[in-house]
Amino acid sequence: MAKVSFRTNILLKSIIGKDLITDDNIAVLELVKNSFDAGSNEAKLIFRDVITELSTKDYKKYNESKIILRDTGSGMSEYDLVNKWLNIAYSEKKSKKEEFNRQLAGNKGVGRFSCDRLGKSLVIYTKKNDEPLLKLSIDWTEFEKVDDIEKNIQDVNFELNEISIEQYVKETKLAKFVTGTTLFISNLREEWDLSKIQSLKRQLERFINPNQNFEAESFDVVIEADEFKKIELGLSESEKVNGTVKNRIFSKLDFKATYIKSVISKDGKTITTVLRDRGNEIFTLSEHNPYNLLKDIEIHIYYLNPYSKAYFKRQTGIRSKEFGSIFLFINGFRIPPYGDDGNDWLGMELRKGQGYNRFLGTREVIGRIEINGVEFNEDEDDFFIISNRSGVDNNRHFEQLTKNDSPYGLYFKTFRRLERFVVEGINWDSVPKEIESKIESKVLNDKNWNEEKEEYKEDSLSRNKRVISIIEKIINAKSDDIVSLSINKELVTELANDQAKKAKAEIDSIVGQLNNKALSSEQISKLINDLSSSEIEMENFPGQENQIDLLKKELRTLKSELQIKFGETKQLEDETKRLEDEAKKLQEELELEKEKNTYLKTSSRTLTEDAKGLVHNIKITSRKISSSVDNLYDKILNDSYTKNSLLKSLGAIKFQSEKANKISKIITRSNFKSDSNAQIADVVLYVKQYIEIYSDIYPRSELEFQVDGDDASLIKKFSVLDMSVVLDDLISNSEKAEAHKIKIEMVNLSKDELKILFSDDGNGVDKKFLTDEKSNNKIFELGVTTTNGGSGIGLNSVKEGLKSMNGTIKLLGNNIKLKGACFEIIIK
Repeated sequence: MAKVSFRTNILLKSIIGKDLITDDNIAVLELVKNSFDAGSNEAKLIFRDVITELSTKDYKKYNESKIILRDTGSGMSEYDLVNKWLNIAYSEKKSKKEEFNRQLAGNKGVGRFSCDRLGKSLVIYTKKNDEPLLKLSIDWTEFEKVDDIEKNIQDVNFELNEISIEQYVKETKLAKFVTGTTLFISNLREEWDLSKIQSLKRQLERFINPNQNFEAESFDVVIEADEFKKIELGLSESEKVNGTVKNRIFSKLDFKATYIKSVISKDGKTITTVLRDRGNEIFTLSEHNPYNLLKDIEIHIYYLNPYSKAYFKRQTGIRSKEFGSIFLFINGFRIPPYGDDGNDWLGMELRKGQGYNRFLGTREVIGRIEINGVEFNEDEDDFFIISNRSGVDNNRHFEQLTKNDSPYGLYFKTFRRLERFVVEGINWDSVPKEIESKIESKVLNDKNWNEEKEEYKEDSLSRNKRVISIIEKIINAKSDDIVSLSINKELVTELANDQAKKAKAEIDSIVGQLNNKALSSEQISKLINDLSSSEIEMENFPGQENQIDLLKKELRTLKSELQIKFGETKQLEDETKRLEDEAKKLQEELELEKEKNTYLKTSSRTLTEDAKGLVHNIKITSRKISSSVDNLYDKILNDSYTKNSLLKSLGAIKFQSEKANKISKIITRSNFKSDSNAQIADVVLYVKQYIEIYSDIYPRSELEFQVDGDDASLIKKFSVLDMSVVLDDLISNSEKAEAHKIKIEMVNLSKDELKILFSDDGNGVDKKFLTDEKSNNKIFELGVTTTNGGSGIGLNSVKEGLKSMNGTIKLLGNNIKLKGACFEIIIK
């Protein structure tokens, strides 16, 4: 039988072109890589006619949009175009490795088909030094005839022509050039609006390692999209698309964040790790490299506390979460999609879910892994990029780099050291909870913000002392593996000095307190405890500074003096307290006696004018009693009495005698001032004590009193005589209403306002006084009586008597508190 071979159907173009590279941004990145490999100092991306009002359907059919990529690299000759560029899968970079003092980025030979991904038509303009300018036109749709089984890729022919530089300028509307390549891609497959170009710019910002050392000259990527320049006027710098693309991130974070760097040497023998915190180096560790497949690798990881995240947004215009996390760079160029927002390629988020407060996740860290000197062999002797640009093959090299369980790969060996430092060393750089949500707005809105305004739950001295104390735990390395270890001596010395300053300040403060004021034993005891704490803290820095030793001695001397003073002060306080207790007891007994007799104490032999008036009242009352007795005597002698008249006369005698008895008690107990009826006293206390008189006069079986007002008080100047008249008349009315119980409730409406409810269980007032407010007030008019045989004077006297103490009275009605009448008195 005949020999057979594979054929290359025209559909192979799509398989290795637009169908293989499925992301427009990655397609552009591949073309930029080619410009870099060609030795160009710049790759310019030009967007033309991309703003259109065509529908999506019409856009794909009639659009005139263009993407132009122009570089000033080495360019291509006719031989290069025919035998290299048009030779599918061929790449001389696989064997060349370096050119133009650069490590080459491409290696697959399929990056050229990124043009197919972006647009249906491609025109290549290229010129090599001292050779003609060439133009190659390609229509990718010629390869998309799905029903032609006979047609192979090599059956499709294109025109390759030499043109003048003037014709190039006319066709492209671009400036002349000496060497380089221009890719003129038209009839674009997707719409490129502002947001899509912004997305591309963000990818390009992370595309080139910011620390990559391009030994010859720098390499810039420039975007030119004139249609959006007016729109950009109102946008922030991070949202603009025109101009040079710059990576503004990693090189500026070192002093604002906790940072760890781990480097495997080019010969692969050692790993050097440096941990820095807020600009201070904590330690540098050099150890033997246990990863036999890894060399010439750097790992940079930054922990972002709430302040660092705010600085990140201020610097970049986007939040760190939106920027991404840990990126992977190979030979100076980033490998998407590693590190993109939501891409957990290292399994950090999965791990964090197993111990939320113990592990860091992608939201707390950003950084990069740099792998240099990769040769891209497919025999697993090195890292290998997958042809569709979706990442790196998970071979043995990749496993030694990323393994996230024991024995850990290089990344997690480094990452776990940072993690221990953050969780156990700096305690997550904890900020007060009440300000955490406000930090971003404070940093962004305060133009004068600086790091000195940062607030944390603990001071830097406490934080850094803990850091020093757990360095060994953070390093977590066997002694046999360590080549060298250096811990920042300056930081330790600085801590010792800070500790000394703190202790000195405490000593000076205590001496000042001792000199300026007398201290209690409790205060002295606290000072002794403070000094003991300082003594323990300073023991952490033995032999660091002479200043520390001197302070220790001074501290111990002061502590001894304080202990002696404590004993003396405590003894004095105990004796003082004993005397104060005795004095207090005597004072309480005196106050109790004074309270008992505040208003109703025994009077002196020399009576006041008010007391004399009461004596006169007794005399009048006595005469009335005598007159009533004489009258009754005459009636009995003359047999001119009836039973009712006899009882009436006896009742009048009894009433007058009780009144005289009551007045006599007031005289013997009241403390009336000679110049006035008024005195400053507690109205509540006076009412309580005055009612006690009636409790003495009336047996409980005849009239019972209940007084409530333990929580009430009203200190003011008032006439105790007027208050006595008020109470007398109200009680007299209750007696006439056949009451057996009187209830008095007193409560404060405010500090300066007292309410008194006076109620009884008598017959109550007539309904005619209860119809409305006018009727209620009528009862207090002179001559209006509520009882049979009443004079109509009593309640009017009550109203007038209350006026002198800024008081008012009103009738609330019957059955309010008890079944009889209830009056409300307000005194202010």
